[in-house]
Amino acid sequence: MLNKPSAGASAKPPATAKGSAGAKSAAARKQRTRGRPKTTGAEDVRDALLNAARDLFLRYGYRAVSSRQIAAAAGANSAMIAYYFGGKPGLYKEMLQAVMLPLRARLDSMLSGSGHVELGDVLANQVRTMVSNSWIVGLVLREVLSPDGPLRAMFLREGPERFVPVIERIVQGEIARGKVRSDFDPKLLLLSMASLAMFPFLAYPLTSRLFGVRNDEEFLNRYLKHTTELLMHGVGGKTE
Repeated sequence: MLNKPSAGASAKPPATAKGSAGAKSAAARKQRTRGRPKTTGAEDVRDALLNAARDLFLRYGYRAVSSRQIAAAAGANSAMIAYYFGGKPGLYKEMLQAVMLPLRARLDSMLSGSGHVELGDVLANQVRTMVSNSWIVGLVLREVLSPDGPLRAMFLREGPERFVPVIERIVQGEIARGKVRSDFDPKLLLLSMASLAMFPFLAYPLTSRLFGVRNDEEFLNRYLKHTTELLMHGVGGKTE
C-alpha cells in the first residue's frame, strides 16, 4: 500500500539521548542498543542513513528531524551524514537522485533506441516509478506542495526541471511523426501526462476509496492501458 504522510502536525520525532548526571541502567542501555540496526561497511552505513532519513522525513517532516536523530535511528555517528552526504540536505538530494537518475537513464535509452518514443511508454515509466517508490508521495505532499515547502526548490531542480525538456522533445518528435496532433501545445500535453501519472497516487486516500486505485500489477496494467488510450485517442465517440 502507498505510504501516506503523517497527518498530525504536532507529531515530533523521538529526541536523541543526551548525557545526564546519573548513570543509565544496564537494562535501558541494552534496550536502546537492541533497536538500532548494525552498520558495518561504508555502503551499509550509507543505506542505513538513507533508510532512516526516508522514514523520519516521511513520518515527522524534514524540518522536524535533526541529523543526530537520523544517525541515532540508523545506528551511526552523526558525523557520517556530513561525511557521505554533506549534511541533511544532501541526504534528501541523494534520495531523489536514487529515483530520478534511473528514470532519466530509461528515457535516454528510449531516445537512443529506435529514434522515437511512444508517449504511452513514457507515461508507463512515470507511473511505475511513482508506485515503486511510494515514499515520494508523502514527501511531495508535505515538503513540496505545502505552502512553505522547504524542499520545493531542490525537488524542482532534481526532478521536473531535468525531465520536462527531455519529454517535451519526445512530444515534439511525436508531433513531427504525425502521431500527435500538431495543434496541441507540447507543454500542456506534458501537464496532462503528469496529471495522469501522479494524481491517482498523490490523492491515494481518496482515489483508492472512490475509484478503486491500487498499486498491484493487475490495476496498474489496467490503468496504463486506459490512460494510454485516453492520451492517444481521447474520449470522443466513433464517427462514420
